[in-house]
Formats: sequence, C-alpha cells, structure tokens
Amino acid sequence: MRHRSSYILMSVFFIIFTHHASFAQNHTVDSNYIKAFARTNIIEIYPGIYSTRFNFSNRRQRKNDYSLVANSNAHISTNINYKWLSLRYSWAMPGTQLDEKVKLKYTSLGVNFGGKQMRFRPFYESYNGLLIPVRKIKDSFDIFEGIQFTSAGFDYYFFTNTKLFSFKAARSFSAKQVKSAGSVFLMATPSWQKINWKTPSRDLVKDSATFNLLSGDPEWVSLMVRIGYTHNFVIDKGKWIIAPAILTGAGLLREINTTDRKLQAVGNFQAWLNAGYNGPVYYCYFHVWWNDLQTNLLIKNMEQVNTNFSITVGYRFSNFHKKILELL
Repeated sequence: MRHRSSYILMSVFFIIFTHHASFAQNHTVDSNYIKAFARTNIIEIYPGIYSTRFNFSNRRQRKNDYSLVANSNAHISTNINYKWLSLRYSWAMPGTQLDEKVKLKYTSLGVNFGGKQMRFRPFYESYNGLLIPVRKIKDSFDIFEGIQFTSAGFDYYFFTNTKLFSFKAARSFSAKQVKSAGSVFLMATPSWQKINWKTPSRDLVKDSATFNLLSGDPEWVSLMVRIGYTHNFVIDKGKWIIAPAILTGAGLLREINTTDRKLQAVGNFQAWLNAGYNGPVYYCYFHVWWNDLQTNLLIKNMEQVNTNFSITVGYRFSNFHKKILELL
C-alpha cells in the first residue's frame, strides 16, 4: 500500500509539472504584487540554534526503542552578497552544546540557484559522531564516536504562481511582496545516504536489531516527491510579511549493499514560518523550520527529526562607484 501511494504521488507530480511547464514562458511578474528593491546587495547577521534526532523503531511498531542526537549548539552566522559574490561564515557560541565534554564534527554544505519558477539546491550533510540520550536522566548523554551519518543529493523546487507570488520575498526577504498571494509548489529530491560504524560494539547498542542495522553499514538511494503550499501574508503594502509553508510527500528507496533489492517506502513532512519587517534599507525576520523524514529500511525504520530557529537582521546597499580589484 505504501508503494502504491508513492507511485500515485509521483504520477501527480509529473502531471502537474508538465501542465504548468507548458505555460512557464507566460508567467510574467505582476508589478502590482511583486517589486524589486533598488538596493540589490546585502549584509546580514543571524544567530540561531538547530537540533537533529534519529529515532529507530521495529518494522511494525511506531514507538522508537533507540535514539541518537547531534551535539547541537547555538551559532552566529554572517552573510554578504555583493553582485555575483556571496560570502558566509558561521561560528558556534561557547557553552551552548548539548555535551560540552566532547567535540563532534558536523558538516553541512548547500548551494541555492535558479529562477523565479524553478530552483535547485545541491546539498551534502555529515554527522561524524553522535550522542546517546540516557533514559530517565535529563540532559545526560553517552558519547557515540566512530559512527557517521552521511547524505548527499539535491532538492528541486517548482512554483506554480510566480506571477503573483515571490519565493524570494518569502524565504529571504530579498524582494518586496506588495499584496498577499500564495502558490502551490512541488519538490523532488533524489539522494544518497549511508551509515558507517567503524568499530561496532554491543556496549553502545544493546538492542540486537539496531546493532545489526548500524553495524551492517547500510547504504541506500532514494527518490522522493512532495507537494506543498506557501503564502505571503503582507501588512502595510509589504513592509511586514508573514510567510508560512507546509509540504508533504513520499517516495521509494533501495538499499545498495545487500542482496535484497526490495523497494522500501520513505515519507516526509515539513513546515516552516518566516515573519518580520521587510524594508527598503533594513530588514529583520525570524525563521522556524521543522522536518520529519521517515525511512523504512530492511531491518528497522529510522526517523530523522530536524528543527531550526534563527533571527536575521540585514542591511541593503547599492553598488560601489568604483570596482573592487577590477572584478566587482
């Protein structure tokens, strides 16, 4: 039944995509709804905090019996966009990690590019070492070193109402949404994921099924499609924006380091909210994101839950009169 639902969703995605793609050239922007800012360069700072949790459960049970969490922390990031150049730097805030006694490595790389109707986001993410929550003891963890969770792929976005709705205004406050409008959007994600445990030990994982899963170094490829809706609610002709979004979808995965080639189901639900002031010179907004990814592997099911909260303060500026190093 799960496989059938995934096939149906993929078919709906293809039908909607081909229908709207045929009219893509006619989707000019309505200036009564969307306007560009005169200052096109920005500098911004945004403190934030994130969390990641992996929950494992048996195939026919929803309740998780084993969990791992990232050693997350609060951070401060800066971003400068000038013409074609974009620079970003982040650093962790001292004293905000879940466990201060250990340093575990987390790597996240991503690039966003595309037009008003189609956008692409290649990504790479790696957790090298995680924490095991100690049950019945709040804020206490065992250290799980030598295990690595890695994923890579790309997200493809397709928006249906680019004439009236601006995703740039909704996501990064980099355009002005003058009147309220929304859009159905589609998202497709092909990806590769792998779990690698260098030195398996039953002292860390008592449950036999979970031990067999993690020590087997599972590796899989998947394709997932989603459908969602986002809306820009504007106040005072676009000075203030409230931009919620919600999407859900499903897909199929296949493990590639096993003789069992059976297709498994994967599902996802996401929601986010951006809200704040979107002025011609200064802007400020907060961002909240929640993501729940359900992965049905051959031995056990895995759920990945991500949350993110940040506050962005930005300043827009015009091009300098003189070129920088004759390049910018």
